[in-house]
Amino acid sequence: MAVRCLAGMDFDSNVYLLTGEDPILVDAGTGMHHQDILKWLSSIVKKGKVRRIVLTHRHYDHTGGAAALAKELGAEVLMHPLDAPAVREGDPRQTLSYMFGIHSQPVEITELREGQVLTTGESSYEVIHTPGHTSGGISLYDREGKVLLPGDTVFVGGVGRWDLPSGNFEQLACSVKKLLSLAPKGIYPGHGDISQNGASGILEEALKYLGES
Repeated sequence: MAVRCLAGMDFDSNVYLLTGEDPILVDAGTGMHHQDILKWLSSIVKKGKVRRIVLTHRHYDHTGGAAALAKELGAEVLMHPLDAPAVREGDPRQTLSYMFGIHSQPVEITELREGQVLTTGESSYEVIHTPGHTSGGISLYDREGKVLLPGDTVFVGGVGRWDLPSGNFEQLACSVKKLLSLAPKGIYPGHGDISQNGASGILEEALKYLGES
């Protein structure tokens, strides 16, 4: 299976491993379950195999664990340029780490661009810019397998908030429409349940919720 999921614990986002010869970790949780994530990874891949961590957006529940994981794994951290400064600087307001009573740890970031393709050797994932939850939110899409990782843009049964720093309702609605146009089958959101074959229906429901269908 090309996508392995570690369901979010406590305040953590879901953490995903895109498998292959050059696997990619997607999101890093808050850092509160650092050892659990390492243990999970070690059950799937050999130490030193994971060289890239992709962050879907700036929020602390997805990025707080990135610095420690990058150091432990010897991995590069990648995200969209519009969200990168907040994580690079450890901005507590923009990352929302202040909500946890924590000042974010700064993280060295390599920027990802719309349309860039990341390959694991098993599958290829296109970077899709999906603003709305945050200005630099991204989704990853495997066009061949029709597998979508939308971050917090959309969930099974809901959508991401647009009332936080850099959030925007109109952009979120456009992003959901953009994802629906890709005709995905599997969807692996930033929180909650996954669906291996119901992605288009979930995206259509999200548009209804937004009043955009």
